[in-house]
This record gives sequence, structure tokens and C-alpha cells, in this order.
Amino acid sequence: MAAFRVVAWVLVAVAIALLGADGISSLESGEPVMRSTESVLSLIGIDGGALAEHSPGGVSQALSTIMGLPLWGVIGVIGVVMTLIFRPID
Repeated sequence: MAAFRVVAWVLVAVAIALLGADGISSLESGEPVMRSTESVLSLIGIDGGALAEHSPGGVSQALSTIMGLPLWGVIGVIGVVMTLIFRPID
């Protein structure tokens, strides 16, 4: 259980770092910048649009929705939920 807590907190930290990167980009450009999951995945060489397009049925629609969301939100929600699930019980 302790390993899952560490993973959860790492996910939360990565989400905060991605949010900070969007904030710095917004300050530099003078307008709000929110990178989508698809754009961040394309930076590391994964084509998220093709992944969503070639998935079957309902999975394709779900992946298309996730690819449009900011990555810090996706990772942050997963991290917070894991933090709540794997919290120490007194």
C-alpha cells in the first residue's frame, strides 16, 4: 500500500508541474495557454489522435474526450483519487 501512496503523490506532483508549465507559457505569451493531452503526448512521440481514432467504438469516444482535456487535469484527478483510496487508516 505504501508504494501506491508514493505513486499517487508522484502523479499529483507531476500534475502540479504541468500546471506550472502552462502558467509560465501563459505569462510568456500574454494569453491563456492550456496544452491538451494530445499535444503533450505528441511532444514525447505518441500520436494520441491516431490512438483515439483507431480504437473500437466507445473506447474511441472516451479517448477522444481525454485527448482534448489538459494533461495536468487527467493526471491530477488520477493522483488525487489514488491518494484518497490508499490513505493510511487510523
